[in-house]
Amino acid sequence: MFKVSRRSCSVISCSNSWYKIEKWMQEQCEIHKCNKGTGSCDCSPQFQLIPFPTERKDPAGRKKWTTIVNRKHGNNNWQPNSESRICSKHFVDCEPTLSNPLPTLDLGYTPIQVTKFRPLPCERHDSPPPKKTKRKLENELSVEDLNKHITSDHDYMYIQDTDCNREVILLRDQVRKLQKEVNMYKSAYIRSVNTKRKTTFDINVILQSDKKCKFYTGIPKVETFNDFFLELEQKLMQMRHWKGPKRTCNPLKNKKYTRSNSNRKLSLKFEFALTLMKLRLGLLFEDLADRFGISTTHASNIFTTWVKVLSSTIGSLVFNPSKEAVKTNLPPSFKGTKYIDVRHIIDCTEVFLEGPNNLEVAAQTWSDYKHHNTAKFLVSINPSGLINYVSQGFGGRCSDKYITNNFGFLDIIEPYDCVMADRGFTIREELALIRAQLFIPSGRRGVTQMSTTEVQQTKEIANRRIHIEQAIRRMKYFRILKYEVPLTLMQHLDSIFKTIAGIYNMYPPLPNYET
Repeated sequence: MFKVSRRSCSVISCSNSWYKIEKWMQEQCEIHKCNKGTGSCDCSPQFQLIPFPTERKDPAGRKKWTTIVNRKHGNNNWQPNSESRICSKHFVDCEPTLSNPLPTLDLGYTPIQVTKFRPLPCERHDSPPPKKTKRKLENELSVEDLNKHITSDHDYMYIQDTDCNREVILLRDQVRKLQKEVNMYKSAYIRSVNTKRKTTFDINVILQSDKKCKFYTGIPKVETFNDFFLELEQKLMQMRHWKGPKRTCNPLKNKKYTRSNSNRKLSLKFEFALTLMKLRLGLLFEDLADRFGISTTHASNIFTTWVKVLSSTIGSLVFNPSKEAVKTNLPPSFKGTKYIDVRHIIDCTEVFLEGPNNLEVAAQTWSDYKHHNTAKFLVSINPSGLINYVSQGFGGRCSDKYITNNFGFLDIIEPYDCVMADRGFTIREELALIRAQLFIPSGRRGVTQMSTTEVQQTKEIANRRIHIEQAIRRMKYFRILKYEVPLTLMQHLDSIFKTIAGIYNMYPPLPNYET
């Protein structure tokens, strides 16, 4: 039995709908003596309502059916929905078949047929076009050679041996030569522009005076700058720039570094100056890139490479001199007193860090004293102000005693040495085990007032500990330590601090404080 569908044909000129099918089913069948399409009646209706192809199974067929129906919905094209149907009268086989899948009958309009016009005839020539042959250079192809390849009997196919034709061939050869020269000079110009350093900074500005050299690089004298660079230059000719662990540490990708360094964008002297300017002035990499005419990434790679080199070279100036050398250069305030054997004056300094996102790292670097995330370093000088030890960086929450006892400072202490420190360095017992002595200011909790002796001793130690305060203040002259160190430089902070300590030891001795 045919199932009634309450839909209508989507073709504009067609009135077939579910109403007609329902009305047909109410009629009496003369053959089967029952209502048509019900009971034992298997008669078919006059038409069927066929649904559109679905968007999921046949989107192309659905689009073709919609185009053939050619209906409008206001100013827009009509789109079928789930209730849209087309009756079987519009199909050649009364239903979609493989040979006739589209409705084509009685659509209510005449399809527009595009007339194909015949293309215009091509322009005719009096003679057939000549065959393309390879041109001979340097006037090797003569008129006689051209005539040898022509097999036609007509006179107009031959090239006449005239002065005009010869002149044209010579001019074409000259044009070809000139074009080659132009291309050659153009390529040379492009190479020269690419290799030329577009820098707005002249290194002669640094080297014009000691004052300028100290301001830009932190090195006190131009002569020291030049001497130290000459010492490094021969060792760094085959230095590779750091470009990340995957690129720098892979030997297969770095074969080019073993041949030549002629493709460097900056000379070694400019790279040396760039690194020192970053330490001294604390400039951003983007600023340095604009000054030296390179990319920001390349400026960062140069600094990362050079700061490791300078840490092992300039950093070697941080050493522990012998007892005799220390006593020979004692300031007047230490001579003839009980502090004549003082060999180390120690204190810790903190460098501000950019706040890390990792909560564990943030907790380890938080300093209750500075109320900021910091890295803490232990610094030791001898009485004349020479730095003889710098520790690695530690989180700001580490105590002074913990850093002093656990990370190598006690290893440089010799028997009968004297160490001068602040009252926070309670390391008297640790020094006693290696037969060394500690001088710290008096002061204990629970004692309301110090005695006269304790006050005098505190004053004497404070007047001599001013050397370490002055040394740390001189190191903070390098602005990279004066302000917040970004997270991207935290991994290089130990190398930065050691390099600055080495440059500090190039400076004149600290002022001799009188007591």
